[in-house]
Amino acid sequence: MGNFLRNTFLGRVLQGDRRLGWFFCAFAFVQVVAQLLTAEVTPFFLFGMYSDPIHPSPTYVRMRCEVDGATITQEQLPRYAGELFFSTLYRFEQLDANENEDLFLPFIEERFGWFPEETKNALNERLAYDPKNEHAFGEWMIRYLSRSLDRPIGEVIVERETYRYEGQRPILVETKELITAHAAVAQP
Repeated sequence: MGNFLRNTFLGRVLQGDRRLGWFFCAFAFVQVVAQLLTAEVTPFFLFGMYSDPIHPSPTYVRMRCEVDGATITQEQLPRYAGELFFSTLYRFEQLDANENEDLFLPFIEERFGWFPEETKNALNERLAYDPKNEHAFGEWMIRYLSRSLDRPIGEVIVERETYRYEGQRPILVETKELITAHAAVAQP
């Protein structure tokens, strides 16, 4: 067994530089413990990414954003601005679908249940969405799109469109308006 270890990468590193070898051992140990605790730690394989089969959904949701009467798509915005904006809209849609029940508190309870109650509540208050802040979200959308499109924005309407597939074609089932935001003052 001793000769086997000496012929491995770790064995050679331990022979050449003991501190570096023990660092590799400690790093591998932390990775194994993290996987056993189901904590997803990069840069290695994350089991959670591939652990469940993908099943087709009976319905699909698409976010539609209308800016001053014209539909805007992610492709019409600068790359990262479009990705951030539309991923935020999909997050907002998930909150609406869950009746504004945010998932931060269950996550904090599951992963950090040992934190003091005050700390967990403070984290939840800071991270979770509060429906009373919908006006602030609308103002943010107006400012963000105005900067991204480099023009003043007067109104933004966000809708959830629900589709189902029939014969390889999407069929619009329902449209629901999620939020409408108006610019408070005409922007320069």
